[in-house]
Amino acid sequence: VEHGLGEVLLERRDPLEPPTGGRTLHPLMVRATSVFEDCVAGTTATFRRGHFSEQPFEREEAEGHWTVLSLPLDRHAANLGDALVHARRHEGNRGRAQASGIYESSCAAALKTLKDYKLQVDMQDAEAFANFRGPKSKEQGERLLEVIGDMSKKLLAKFVHTGNNQKEELGDQFHEDFIAGKEMALERALLALQHRFKALVLEVSRVVTNPDSPRHSRRRSPPR
Repeated sequence: VEHGLGEVLLERRDPLEPPTGGRTLHPLMVRATSVFEDCVAGTTATFRRGHFSEQPFEREEAEGHWTVLSLPLDRHAANLGDALVHARRHEGNRGRAQASGIYESSCAAALKTLKDYKLQVDMQDAEAFANFRGPKSKEQGERLLEVIGDMSKKLLAKFVHTGNNQKEELGDQFHEDFIAGKEMALERALLALQHRFKALVLEVSRVVTNPDSPRHSRRRSPPR
């Protein structure tokens, strides 16, 4: 420093990532969208063990995704519209170091959920759903579009077009607070998921693909 003494302080820190809020806000859409992606940030949510009747996923790498997909009917998760949490990604970040295991675990969670809906799917179908990756063939895509349609019908029957007895199963005031007056909007939101996947199917249909897909085949039978 000119004409005097000076001190230089060096502070090293990992920079904050830009704030990102959850894109899926409504609790019903969280259930539906979680089949495609982990839409609830695990570091921002806390769940009580007593809310779950059983714990089949204690060893799962994607424990947050499994937790959201395993919520019972009377427990719901939603995202706030405003981003309240800043993330800082460090060198030893688990999401980076164990990305492969977390991805496989997330696919397994989606597969188990779809089978709980009594839908005929396998691990490759769950991979096609994962982060809207898309099908490997036109035939698979057309079949999965029907799967999405059947899943949407089951969700609407369970949470939207319900009788008085079913409303009690969903928890106090849930239907009044989150469903009543929003039925048509929820139907359109579920249809939008199907249209988003349909765009991927149309993209696959326009290209000639080799039936021997280079994608790694995962044969895991969840849960572990």
